[in-house]
Amino acid sequence: MQTDQITYSSNDDEAAARATTYEQNDPFPSIPRALLSSVEIDDYARVTGMLFPFFPKALKSASYEAHIGGSAIWWDEKGKRIERTVKRGEQLVLEANSIVFVQVEPTFRLPDYMAIRFNLRITHVHRGLLLGTGPLVDPGFHGKLLIPLHNLTSSPYNLNTNDALIWIEFTKTTFGAARTEDQPADLKKFVGFPPNKRNMTPDDYLRKANGGNPIRSSIPDAVGDARRSAKSAERWSKTIAGIGFAGFVALVVALYAVYLQVGSMIQNSTALTASVQQMLLPVAADTKAGSEKIAAGQSQMDRMNQQLDQLSRTMETKLTDRAAAAQAQIDRLTQQTDRLNQDLDVIKKSKPPRRSSPKRARPAAVR
Repeated sequence: MQTDQITYSSNDDEAAARATTYEQNDPFPSIPRALLSSVEIDDYARVTGMLFPFFPKALKSASYEAHIGGSAIWWDEKGKRIERTVKRGEQLVLEANSIVFVQVEPTFRLPDYMAIRFNLRITHVHRGLLLGTGPLVDPGFHGKLLIPLHNLTSSPYNLNTNDALIWIEFTKTTFGAARTEDQPADLKKFVGFPPNKRNMTPDDYLRKANGGNPIRSSIPDAVGDARRSAKSAERWSKTIAGIGFAGFVALVVALYAVYLQVGSMIQNSTALTASVQQMLLPVAADTKAGSEKIAAGQSQMDRMNQQLDQLSRTMETKLTDRAAAAQAQIDRLTQQTDRLNQDLDVIKKSKPPRRSSPKRARPAAVR
């Protein structure tokens, strides 16, 4: 079927089936990867089911307006959790200086090539509301957005749920883009949206944010403390006014008596401190003298160590010199001995051989 013949999803199941089909398959590959205008938002919402329900009349030139729709959760001044379901057209009052967590109407099933950003309508901002969340939603997100709304005013804020709460912009990312570089990265891995973070409930978000504990604005507590301080000051002022002039004089006299007692205690403490200091002076002097003697002894020991080191180096130098001289003498004697041995060998080789004497004939025996 041609994409121009596909109509809007008629129910949530049909939108979910289309989201599965086009999760990674871009039905409009010719559309540039950039911020989408209203025409492209309409096409992708119609074909991919990336949000349901979808109302074409809520489109702006480059964004889509979404109404409140779903759970609204807050905690009262006693920390009690309050939750109710709010639909478009129903009343929702945000108490002064409070935080209310609300869901928006559409269910999102973003494909892997689509990211969204959202923010509060400027009308609500001008009236004192603040949207406290990060505006980027990653590709692959499935579920409803849970948005914390801060009423920063000192009066309850009646939220008109017939008006849109937020505006949303859609950006087509570079997922699946054909690479034309000569040397692209060898390892290209797309990090998809974690499956375990899809279709999270409001309790899942709040439990992850604060462990299920109450989430309240600190402003009411600060205001309460200020009011209690003001009431305490007012009661004190009334007490002073009620005791009259005579009572006030009596109070001043009593305070003066306390002042005198405190002054006497301070004087006694000062005298005791001075006495202790006088007692410690001789000890300090002895300690100083002992420290000086120790320092003098240490200095003398350092000088002796230096003299010993110098004497050791001198003796070592002399012994080294004498050993070198003795070795030189030994070398000379060795050389002389070698020469004498050589001369002796020459003499032995040059001596003529010894001649043997002729043998005489033995006389014949006389018979």
